[in-house]
Amino acid sequence: MGKRRYGLTIGKWVAGLVLAVVTYLGLQYSALLTDMSQAASLYSQGDIKGALSIYEGVEERVRAHGVMRLLPVRDRQNLFLNEARLLYALNQYDDAIEQLGKEDAISGVTTDGRFFLLRGNIRYRRARLTFEQSVQKDVRLLEEDLLSAEDSLQESLRLNPDDWDAKHNFEFINRMRKALATPAEEVKLLQESEEPQIKQLPPELAG
Repeated sequence: MGKRRYGLTIGKWVAGLVLAVVTYLGLQYSALLTDMSQAASLYSQGDIKGALSIYEGVEERVRAHGVMRLLPVRDRQNLFLNEARLLYALNQYDDAIEQLGKEDAISGVTTDGRFFLLRGNIRYRRARLTFEQSVQKDVRLLEEDLLSAEDSLQESLRLNPDDWDAKHNFEFINRMRKALATPAEEVKLLQESEEPQIKQLPPELAG
């Protein structure tokens, strides 16, 4: 009888502990979502650095608790993607690429087309920036860099065939790359003011 009571006491203690842990994690998760919504709100008001600071704080807290892999996949992807989008908006392209790679490190190659869309946009921006800042103006190198951007956008379209941004950007870069074969068209195209469409809004706002 004593052993039975002791077993029941232990069982209640363990159940209480589990309930406390679940409640704590639930409150932490709720706070995380609240912070991400606040970051999205700051972004919509034009405060890119403020939004990025909040997202970075969220990621730091999640990593401190060692539960990054336990987050719902969509929330984790939104966190990484939003940080990368904000870094992209600040022209911090290398940091943005590194941020996108965090999802690959957890899940392998991501199947989220939004990641490939942003990678394609970043690769395009870096290709143009490298070309414009170089003394030699190596068109062949530019063409190779544009092809890399094009490949990312093509993969984005494979995953999300109805994504208008990916389709528009793919066609724009494909046309630019092909025009490089004709000197007259090359000069004209590189001087165009048109840019590919870039979806910078966090997923909470972009839908």
